[in-house]
Amino acid sequence: MSDQQFYDHDIDVWLARELMGTAEVLGQQLSPNAAALMAEDLMCFPQQVLKRALSRVRNEHTGRLTPKAILDRIDDAVGRPTANEAWAIASSALDERATVVWTNEMMDAWSVARPVAQAGDMVGGRMAFIAAYERVVRFAREAKTLPTVTVSIGWDGSMRDPAIEKALALGYITPEHAAREMSVALPAPVFNPVALLTGRVEEGKGVHEAAPEVRARLAQLRDEVAGRARRAGAAERMERMRVARYKRELDARVKQRLAQEGKS
Repeated sequence: MSDQQFYDHDIDVWLARELMGTAEVLGQQLSPNAAALMAEDLMCFPQQVLKRALSRVRNEHTGRLTPKAILDRIDDAVGRPTANEAWAIASSALDERATVVWTNEMMDAWSVARPVAQAGDMVGGRMAFIAAYERVVRFAREAKTLPTVTVSIGWDGSMRDPAIEKALALGYITPEHAAREMSVALPAPVFNPVALLTGRVEEGKGVHEAAPEVRARLAQLRDEVAGRARRAGAAERMERMRVARYKRELDARVKQRLAQEGKS
């Protein structure tokens, strides 16, 4: 197949060329067919994200160009923290004063770990969070969906800007997103959406009552987060059942084969 034939296909020509050029930088020849397949798998991501990811691959990767090498850098480019980084961020939601900049994936995992952490078992909470987060991220990668970032403002307004600035420095939010959040005037004190999501607004901290419509929306969000966590758990149970069934069938086939060989 010639390059011209390859480029006539209905694929992203820019991405195919970038993949072939990146492979060449790494000392590898990537065929047009292989580039086409990889491009089709990656075209769902924004071009700027792909540019940053491929640039990092060229500068950091020392092996062959593989989809995993690219996807690992895409996680960084879209602001998807590692499990340990995500735990450090999400666990700060225990402090209702704190502003938390986190992704929908972290919120889903935190809904699983929160009861354990609130009971005082931070080790158990961390283990529960990491297991849930890795599962949520795996499903998101398979579905090729990107994380969305939410800024949950704590009731201590003085802690807002440092948290947003840190998230910006780490690349979790864009400068435009940070500017929007930091430009919003805050009353002192403000209610904490994280606390309302958990159903825990403690008295005696000067927390304003949220408007009824805000409480209703946050209650809905809390139910949605809990529902996603339940669905993720059900999917994991189904996968365990599938693997167990496959192992039983394989074991039966092996035993049958051994029995046949014994008779021959």
